[in-house]
Amino acid sequence: MRAEKLLRLLGVLRPRRRGAQAVVKLGTQQPSGRELYSYLVGAYRISLLDVGREVMYVATPNLSQDILRLVEERLDSITALMKKGSDVGDVLTAVLGIPRESVAEALYALRGVVGYGKLQVLLDDPYITDISVVGAGEVWVRHSYLEKFLDVDFIRTNIVFKTVEEVVELQQTIATKCGTYVSTSNPVVEAQLPPRDGGHRAHLVLHTVSTPRRPEIVVRKKLSTPPPLSKLVEEGVLPKAIATLFKVLIHARGSMIVAGPPGSGKTTLLRSVLYSYVPPGWKVAVIEDTGEIDPPPGSSWVRYTTFELGTVRIDLFDLAKAALRSSATKLLVVGETRGSEAQVLAQSLLAGLGGLTTFHAGSVEEVVARLRSHPISLSNSQIGMFNFVAVMGFAEKPRRVLRELAELTYDSSRDEVVVSRVWDRVRDGLGVGFDHVVSRLRRWGELKLRSETPVEAIVDGA
Repeated sequence: MRAEKLLRLLGVLRPRRRGAQAVVKLGTQQPSGRELYSYLVGAYRISLLDVGREVMYVATPNLSQDILRLVEERLDSITALMKKGSDVGDVLTAVLGIPRESVAEALYALRGVVGYGKLQVLLDDPYITDISVVGAGEVWVRHSYLEKFLDVDFIRTNIVFKTVEEVVELQQTIATKCGTYVSTSNPVVEAQLPPRDGGHRAHLVLHTVSTPRRPEIVVRKKLSTPPPLSKLVEEGVLPKAIATLFKVLIHARGSMIVAGPPGSGKTTLLRSVLYSYVPPGWKVAVIEDTGEIDPPPGSSWVRYTTFELGTVRIDLFDLAKAALRSSATKLLVVGETRGSEAQVLAQSLLAGLGGLTTFHAGSVEEVVARLRSHPISLSNSQIGMFNFVAVMGFAEKPRRVLRELAELTYDSSRDEVVVSRVWDRVRDGLGVGFDHVVSRLRRWGELKLRSETPVEAIVDGA
């Protein structure tokens, strides 16, 4: 069995729990408190504990200390036999001298050793959305179970890095697996984990710039499949009328900027709109710093990601130009607009393509102001080519919501961008009707003319 096939296998197998085995601490602390929630992740029992004034994530491993030690000591022999195509179960029983019933446990131990070490259980945990390591000390995580509590963001875990050197070593491991490197000449790295490891976004900062001696590892986990837009409507993220408008926007090859603060659900909304509404025969071009918007299986979509190695640098501007040459005639998606790539996106709108992008801003006015300013420097007429700005934010339940949707119009007589609030969460609520939303649109006729499918059929289908 090839090594990469083994790694895929390791993500499926779960070790058998064994009550009499010694437990490995793996650099963790074992706090006590009132248990709020618990579940199993591989060879770990996960508990969310109320430890006084905070909630803590506690991972209790159920791995035999002897098996883990054997895997670490005999890793070279295991790898050599695997490369020869030997059955992994036979390899582990022979090399480690363990009974066949302990193979699953050994597999999980091997997964941690050749994978991401102490972070492996967090990467495997489907409820963890973000992982943060800042120097030596405890690892912090965001947990989806706690999103309903507004005052809870990151929580401490009992997983501990004892030295700065241990963090730096893991940074190097992550960078290597991502096909890049982190060093004093390249101290800040944005990368994507391999698809077999989830394709999550990794942010690495070496301690040469993160002082005092606090190397940083941040992993933003990616949902394998975003929720359909109907699910977001059901959860109260946005009203049905706005979801229907988004469907018309896609079919009309319109354009939208999804804005909001970090972690507010911008990319989730963007992916949900794309995967829910883009017709299957369309060729969509996606450009990103790190891949978060995966082309659907079997589609003709293309995705380009930035690249840097030494003096060679391919940035979003280069990728945006390449995307326009990729025969994509329907839709261009920029994962996040920050600079000159906005110029190419504006040109694609002028050429008749639709355009979607995300943007870090807290309001429609901030979006417009930053689009005018350096380094983006769009003219008012270019900004006015975008149909809508959707602003995401935080609420009590659900945690991430659409706050408002504004339409942009260019007034050539005054050379101004006119902002019209189409929908406001506080003002209009979730029960607003589609016809009521349309009555506020200045560019509805433009969308109807651009749509290749009659708008009435799109609305009825929605």
